[in-house]
Amino acid sequence: MLLIYLLEFGYGDVIEVPPLNINQQDLLKHLSLGDIKIDFPALYVFGDSFVDNGNNKVILGNEDAIGGGYLPFGIDFDGKSTGRVTNGRIGVDFIATVGGFPYPPPIMGMSKIDRKTISTGVNYASGSSGLLPQNGHVLHKNVINFFQQVDLFENSTMKDLKGTFDSPKRLKKYLSKSLFFIHHASNDLGVTFEVEMKKKYSIDTYVKLLIKELSKQLQRLYTLGARKFFVSNVSPLGCSPYIINTIIHSGPCVEEINKRVSLYNDLLPGLLEKLQSSLSGSKFVHGDIYKVFQDVFESPEAYGFKDVNSSCCIDKNGTRIQVCAPNIDPCEDRKTRVFFDPFHPSEAMHFLWARRFLKDSSICSPINLIQLMQA
Repeated sequence: MLLIYLLEFGYGDVIEVPPLNINQQDLLKHLSLGDIKIDFPALYVFGDSFVDNGNNKVILGNEDAIGGGYLPFGIDFDGKSTGRVTNGRIGVDFIATVGGFPYPPPIMGMSKIDRKTISTGVNYASGSSGLLPQNGHVLHKNVINFFQQVDLFENSTMKDLKGTFDSPKRLKKYLSKSLFFIHHASNDLGVTFEVEMKKKYSIDTYVKLLIKELSKQLQRLYTLGARKFFVSNVSPLGCSPYIINTIIHSGPCVEEINKRVSLYNDLLPGLLEKLQSSLSGSKFVHGDIYKVFQDVFESPEAYGFKDVNSSCCIDKNGTRIQVCAPNIDPCEDRKTRVFFDPFHPSEAMHFLWARRFLKDSSICSPINLIQLMQA
């Protein structure tokens, strides 16, 4: 009865993950978006492992789980480990297809010729990265943090784009219409805080430091010409399979960690409103990925899920607690699981957060992602 009630009153969302090579028109139909007009020239992606599609694979090699460089990662991406830390596509892949683009290529895997000719967007995201320079390095990983991702956009992509457009005016218009998608701060609020930062800062001071750094880099992108920003908050880290299996707690999740995340998330909308009011011509949209996960945890069947708290892949110890072991078959019920490994969503969950960002104004403010694309 609960499932029927949720679906009748618009709280559910059960849509099959579309085929791998679906085109824009068919995906729009699949999402019941019909013949809407979408007109934006490029998608630029900044962030961490939720949106990394291969940069860490180049940086760290094929044997590192943070780079998603081996199977079972990619088992549903034609059986290819592409660097996405999941079984198939990630959310920004679906967003790119809705825009009519190829998936934005990872900057670290692009040749000089590719960098000079691409005009539909680039992905700078790097797993284990974050807003602060310490991210990744606490794990001894040479990842690309947010300020370095912006450096790459400024010092590589912008220089190449200037050679693509025949006038500064056309380049300015192109950048103003392009979409800049940002998903950061998960690692700042997770392992970096636990290992290093809680010795130096109270959590209240620390989240303000994160917001200040995010603001700085968003303003840099604005100065470089970006005008359309979609910024996601952080998911409930205290509900990941790794956390709930390694930290003693009561209840379904580790609420101490979720409260930490919420302190940051509560500050984010105010920052984006302030930036939009002070940066002429800008549009900042807030995406509440925390609520997307929260809704699923509260009513999994309404969103097509049966398992919300265990990893699909097997680790080297034969359990589902640590990172995926290479070349061991994962679970078969991947389409009904929220998590693929102990830290990251399955393709089905990626598809859910992408389509809710695209269509659902209840988790986006002040407009949804489709409306930002059309703005």
